[in-house]
Amino acid sequence: MKFLMISCKKATWLVSKKEEKRLSWREKWQLRAHMALCSMCRRFEEQSGFIGRMARQIHVHETLSDTSKEKMQQALVREH
Repeated sequence: MKFLMISCKKATWLVSKKEEKRLSWREKWQLRAHMALCSMCRRFEEQSGFIGRMARQIHVHETLSDTSKEKMQQALVREH
């Protein structure tokens, strides 16, 4: 049972790691056990997930269409 007990510092690190790649079975169980007891880390996980989702949406919407790119190029050429 002692192997399941982790600090908040490690729990937040695991939350961040989980967004980038898969956790090992041990890490999953450690995080799950910690989250069952710690409301602050659950809140961090919610906020971290929200920030990640918003960042992915911004990245999707920042691409310009070909028409917009051409208009920008033409405007730059006219200025010089």
